[in-house]
Amino acid sequence: INGINIKNIDITSLREKIAYIPQNIHIFNDTIASNIAYGKEINEEKIKEALKKANLLEFVESLENGIYEVLNENGSNLSGGQRQRIAIARALYTNPDVLILDEATSALDNKSESKIMQTINNLEDMIVFIIAHRLTTIENVDEILVFKDGKIVDKGTKEELLINSKEFKKLYNKE
Repeated sequence: INGINIKNIDITSLREKIAYIPQNIHIFNDTIASNIAYGKEINEEKIKEALKKANLLEFVESLENGIYEVLNENGSNLSGGQRQRIAIARALYTNPDVLILDEATSALDNKSESKIMQTINNLEDMIVFIIAHRLTTIENVDEILVFKDGKIVDKGTKEELLINSKEFKKLYNKE
């Protein structure tokens, strides 16, 4: 990784630099702060900064108890977009170098997806991998990798792939 033999990297420190946001988020019946800190010490400033980056701080501050508002199990008192942004804030709380989103917006409506992608697009100094079937999720990325049968068959920007990739054109025309 970056020219360093992986055998020479401490696996614990490597894992601390990677954050993963799955499609299905688990929200605990606990405070927003605890859900974001996710077993780590709660630092109110870091919680609020993570919420700000996740475009959720304004909403949380409008709640009676702010970051100490208790969420229902699985976040049933939140919208789908709010649950995803809690997950993004949880990931950002750890200040990762690498962020992996695995179909993280697939269950959302277009408006919620757009807000979340705006959040992701505004992140700086971070490598972001977005795994998605919905092409609107990846249209503004630096590079798209097109897979077929588990292998990368093409890569490039959306514009390049629309010109040069038969597989991408097939996917794009299905949208």
